[in-house]
Amino acid sequence: MPSTQKLDTHHKALTINLDASTFGSFAEIGAGQEVARWFLLVGGASGTVAKTISAYDKEVSDDLYGSGSRYVSKQRLEAMLDNEWNQLLTQLDKTRGAQTRFFCFIDTVSARNFAGTNDSHGWIGLRFQSQPGGAPNDILLHINMRDPSNVLQQQAIGILGVNLIYAAFYEAQIKESFLEGLAQDVVAERIEIDYVNLRGPAFESWDRRALLVQLVRDGLAEAVFFPTKGSTVPPTEVLYKKAIVLAPGYFSHTDPVHSQVHLRLLGSGIQELQGDLGEKKSAPVGFFCLTVAPLTPEEPIPEIPDLLRRIDSLLAAGGDVLLFRKHDSSRKPPYAGACTLRRRSFPGDSSV
Repeated sequence: MPSTQKLDTHHKALTINLDASTFGSFAEIGAGQEVARWFLLVGGASGTVAKTISAYDKEVSDDLYGSGSRYVSKQRLEAMLDNEWNQLLTQLDKTRGAQTRFFCFIDTVSARNFAGTNDSHGWIGLRFQSQPGGAPNDILLHINMRDPSNVLQQQAIGILGVNLIYAAFYEAQIKESFLEGLAQDVVAERIEIDYVNLRGPAFESWDRRALLVQLVRDGLAEAVFFPTKGSTVPPTEVLYKKAIVLAPGYFSHTDPVHSQVHLRLLGSGIQELQGDLGEKKSAPVGFFCLTVAPLTPEEPIPEIPDLLRRIDSLLAAGGDVLLFRKHDSSRKPPYAGACTLRRRSFPGDSSV
């Protein structure tokens, strides 16, 4: 069992390597093999690493994980996780399963290209067992990379990957310590996490929606998205190259009457923008916008239950919600691409 003291990346990787109960594989595409590299460099890698792979060629990748999805996407990440996990268990479960907590670390990343013309983002996943022979647990992340060079982005991915594996095995009991460990030395300044999905028995008691709010409150994300229908996705997937109407407000009145008024006002803003763009353009999309910042500097930061109460009232009315870290949601979000932006105010409700 590792020490309770805060460990750097080197010692986290070494701790895992020296833990005879953990063993797994690494499949990394798009930012080198920076996560596996840590375990190979610190010593004792034979105690942890079953395999490392980077299927960079598209035909090779399609042969391994199937075709038909974008290479940097949740669908590709899921396919990689399933393939590598099934292969790991097929090869090793009979000989090592009784005493081993298996894991698969996966990432598919679009790191900064030579010309600097791409969006630097990626999907990261970990499937792991909390105890030998146990049911698998999944952690899925979407990240946006902020470092200005490919080399720095690769380094940041390496640190985040080690943090993730260490946190899953040693810090998954408490949400706060899990997020703190995940963020150590890299998140906020170098990497933004704007989506997290947890699955499996290790996370049965966790409130996934509260975790999304916590990402923003802790400064790990600039914004997260809450949809009225379907599963949560990163804000990038609903904002990129869209005509959007952002409707910021405090939304303290959570009764159905106020929520319906808010929805009608948002709808009128969407219609107004559609009129400006012309009928040939695709229909704009609208979002209610809240912030985790207090309404005034004298007030305390809103608590998570209060934020979720306001979010739920807007979702119940039929409006999608973006939760921002800062007040200034009126400016174009940095990940929205070439979008058209319109801001809609709410008379009678404290705008943020």
